[in-house]
Amino acid sequence: MSTLLELVSKCNCVADIELLAEREGLYEFVVNGRLVGHLSASDISALRGVVNAQAHPAFKFDDVQRTLSFSEGFDDCASRSAAVAELLGQMRSGKTWASLSKWRNELYPVYDGTAGIAVMIERAASYNFGIRTFGVHINGFTRSTTGELRMWVGRRSPHKPTWPGYLDQIAAGGIGDGMGAWECMVKECGEEAGIPPELARRGRFAGTIQYFTRSELGLQPETQFVFDLELPDDFVPAPTDGEVDSFLHMTLDEAVDRLKQGEFKPNCAACVIDFLIRRGFLTPDTEPEYLSILDNLHRPLPHPAPRYNN
Repeated sequence: MSTLLELVSKCNCVADIELLAEREGLYEFVVNGRLVGHLSASDISALRGVVNAQAHPAFKFDDVQRTLSFSEGFDDCASRSAAVAELLGQMRSGKTWASLSKWRNELYPVYDGTAGIAVMIERAASYNFGIRTFGVHINGFTRSTTGELRMWVGRRSPHKPTWPGYLDQIAAGGIGDGMGAWECMVKECGEEAGIPPELARRGRFAGTIQYFTRSELGLQPETQFVFDLELPDDFVPAPTDGEVDSFLHMTLDEAVDRLKQGEFKPNCAACVIDFLIRRGFLTPDTEPEYLSILDNLHRPLPHPAPRYNN
């Protein structure tokens, strides 16, 4: 059994990235003078080996400052993205990074604080570069005539490359290829739960959660755009793309029990806990570690965020 604070702390497990970088010799990934990620010393060594073997001009390694940056001439998104794609393709063939065995054919944007995207990187390599990633999580729920809330929860396919069989939101996914959060939300609702666009668009933006996590694949600072979607009583979600095995319709009490049993994927657990707080189900009177939970759900991140134009 885990406490709710232990669950969100498991997701937000990198307490001090500067201290970790100094202790483990991490390299900073820098674009246009801005910190956009971190790489381990071993990943830097493997990347350097491929760059040197191919005499590839894309990257500069500064072993004094412990930084990785792009060389002159790679000064726009297109040239940087093409260079990274070429190198990662070679590294995938050579099985240089274990993460590349989970190749997704999906590009994640990297932002440097300007209006545009600095570089696009294959999703599977996002952990190695330690870039800030973005996603959407949708809390699907129903409301009875007496006001009782129930959540629709997905069980991940046993064939998923990450966290197979764990519980998840009704729909969720990473924001790739420069897609907007709202567009991604509608897409994921349809692909993962068979929710038609006209119903998905009833969803309401509910803020974000942020955390800095780490796994055997690498570092992952992440922002999740959270949506709440109230569904009709007679609507039953259906798996459509093979990523979800089945759906469960559970009370909030049951959701808490399954959280504490460790049945949820860690960042999905954090999203459910955020929902329970916003809906008044968890309060300072019922949860002694309420404020610490909030601190872990809304972690400031040092990496640049995208700028949204009105």
